[in-house]
Amino acid sequence: MRTALRGELLKIATVRGQWIGLALAAVAMPMTSLLVAASGGLSPEDTVTSGAATGSLAGLLGFGAWAASVTAGEYSHQTMVVSLSTVPRRTVFYGAKVIAASLTAAAASLASAVLAFAVVYAVTPHSSHRVGSPATLLSVVVAAVAVTAIGVAAGVLTRSSAAAITAVVVLILLPQTAAGLLGGLQPWVVGASPGPVITQVVGNSQLDADQTYPPGTAAAVATLLAAAAGIAVVGGCALVRRDGG
Repeated sequence: MRTALRGELLKIATVRGQWIGLALAAVAMPMTSLLVAASGGLSPEDTVTSGAATGSLAGLLGFGAWAASVTAGEYSHQTMVVSLSTVPRRTVFYGAKVIAASLTAAAASLASAVLAFAVVYAVTPHSSHRVGSPATLLSVVVAAVAVTAIGVAAGVLTRSSAAAITAVVVLILLPQTAAGLLGGLQPWVVGASPGPVITQVVGNSQLDADQTYPPGTAAAVATLLAAAAGIAVVGGCALVRRDGG
């Protein structure tokens, strides 16, 4: 596992398409947050911290799309055959890929959150907005890791970059977009989706009751991670089943 993990990290660091995609995902949040703050999009109740989190959805979409395209790209570029030959045990290979992508996304999303806070702090009048609790931006890192794991699984399941990216975007956006169709399940589904989870932790704004996870914020975070882990397991089972064990 250690050797396989090192190999996956080396791919991310040396393959230009992979690290450029990661860099673009990392700058999506601070750029979006800066645009919102600089254009006067923050309400008087918002803090600098909640202002920094306004771009978190763009960042999550970036990390999910990056993970999906990197994994599915191995199939389209025919490098998956080499990867599976190098690491014959499929479970080890898949586990290393998920861990490497998640660790990289965690580091990049942490830097992204710090940069977002810095730029919003720089352009926000301190007399109008409190600083808030910067530590709550760690929820962005947790959500980014969850979305990245889902992206890796989507890449394995679809074997197509376009299809995998679409699947990730749908999983991130659909709960809120189609919230009215969920009926009584709405707070359970929407409240545990990536965007609302960050909103609940950071306190960006008061969510409606039908968008707040009933058992509480900690349970919402745990449910998001559990759902991501479940989807990741499905992706691993598909890899073992289709590509041999």
